[in-house]
Amino acid sequence: MFRCSMHCTIALLLCLYHTPSAGAAESPPNFVIFYVDDLGWADTSVRMMDGEPLSASNFYQTPALERIAKQGMRFTNGYAPTPTCTGSRISIQFGMTSARLQYRNVFDVLAKKQRPHGWDDEVSMAAVVKAAEKNYVTAHFGKGMSVRRMDHAGYDVADEFDKGPNGNGHGSYIDVKKKVPIPDDNPKRIVELTRRSVEFIKEQAGKRPLFLMVSHYAVHIPHQASLAAIERCRRRWVAAGNPDVGPDDKEYKKLLPEWRYAAMIEETDASLGRILDALQESKELNNTYIIFTSDNGGGHGRRDEAGNRFQGPLQEGKRSTFEGGLRVPFVVSGPGIKPGSQCDVPVVQWDLLPTLHDLSGSSSPLPAGVDGGSLRGVFERGNDGVVNRNAPGLVFHYPCHYHPPISVIRISDYKLMRHLNSGEVK
Repeated sequence: MFRCSMHCTIALLLCLYHTPSAGAAESPPNFVIFYVDDLGWADTSVRMMDGEPLSASNFYQTPALERIAKQGMRFTNGYAPTPTCTGSRISIQFGMTSARLQYRNVFDVLAKKQRPHGWDDEVSMAAVVKAAEKNYVTAHFGKGMSVRRMDHAGYDVADEFDKGPNGNGHGSYIDVKKKVPIPDDNPKRIVELTRRSVEFIKEQAGKRPLFLMVSHYAVHIPHQASLAAIERCRRRWVAAGNPDVGPDDKEYKKLLPEWRYAAMIEETDASLGRILDALQESKELNNTYIIFTSDNGGGHGRRDEAGNRFQGPLQEGKRSTFEGGLRVPFVVSGPGIKPGSQCDVPVVQWDLLPTLHDLSGSSSPLPAGVDGGSLRGVFERGNDGVVNRNAPGLVFHYPCHYHPPISVIRISDYKLMRHLNSGEVK
C-alpha cells in the first residue's frame, strides 16, 4: 500500500511538473497575410459559397488554398476596400476606408492635394503588432502601397526597389526605369517572394512571434508563368475533353492566354503551399492565423455572351463597384477557427488591423480614426459572431478620374450605389 501510494505521488508530481499551469501565458499567435493582385472571387478551385457552383473554377487549380479552406473558414462576403489596387493596399495597411485616407484609385490625381502631408503619420498593421509588446518581428515582401516605403511603416524587413516604394512595375522588370525584364525562371517575382518568405519563417518561427505579409504581383497583367506550368495547364485542358491544340494550330494563340493565366494562379498557389510547409516544419502552423485574399475583383475573369466580364454569379469585375469588382476570395485559418466552415457575415480588409490588434493581445489603444472592427468574433463563432465598427455597414467611395465615379454602401443584405456625376441611384 505504501509503495503504491509513493508511486502515485511521484507520478502526480511529474505530471504537475510537465503540465503548464492554468495561468501560464500562451505563445502569441503568428500572422501571415497572403495578398494576391487582381484575383477574382471565382478564380480559385475553392468554392467561396457552398450553394453556388459558379463561386469556384473547374479549371484553375489552387490546392494550397483548398488546404487552408479545409483547416479554416471561407467568407462568402469578403470585400476589398476599392476595385483597383493602390487604394486597397493603403486601406488594408491602416485599417481605414479609402475615403478617409483620401486615396481611392490608381494614380489618384486628387490625393496629394487633399493629403498634402502624405500618409507618414498613419499607423500600419505592422506598427500595431509591434506595439503589442510581445516581441513580434514583422516582414513585408512584394508589392507595396506606392505612397510609403514598407520599411518606414513598421516592417522590420521589406524589399524596396529604386530607393522608393515598390509599385506593380517591379513585378515585370528587374529595373523598371530601364525596362529590364524579369527572367523567365522567376515570373512575376513569384520564386523570389516565396524564397524570401520561407527564409524569414525558418529564421524566426518558434523563436519570436511573427507577422508576415506576402504581397504578390501576380495575377496582374502582363500575365506570366513558367513554360512547364503553362504546359501542365494545356494538358489539363485537353484531359477535360477539349480538342488537343498544339503550337501549329490556329487556336493555340487564342487559348494560350487562358492557359498562361491558369498557370500563373497555379504557381502563386504553390507559393502559398511552400509557406504552409515552412510553418508546419517549424511546428508553428497551428499557432498561425493565415489570411488569404485579393486587392480587388478579377481583372481577367470570364465573359458572358455579350462580352461583359463577370466573376461567377457576380456582375462585372476590376474597376467596377458592382460585386465583381469589390467582392474577393477571403479564406482564414488559425487557432479557434472551425475547420471547413463558411461565414456569411460581410467583412472587409480594413477590419484586419483591429483584428491583429485584438488577437495579438495588445493593451495599447487602437490608432485614431480606424474604421474596421475586429473579426475575432466571427473567427470563433462564424455567423453568430459580430463585427463592431464605428459606423453601420461598409462604404466604398470610388470617384475615379478614368471611370464613372460611384459611391456605395452595403448594410445587411442591401446595397445602394450612387453615380456622383449624374445622381443616378441603384
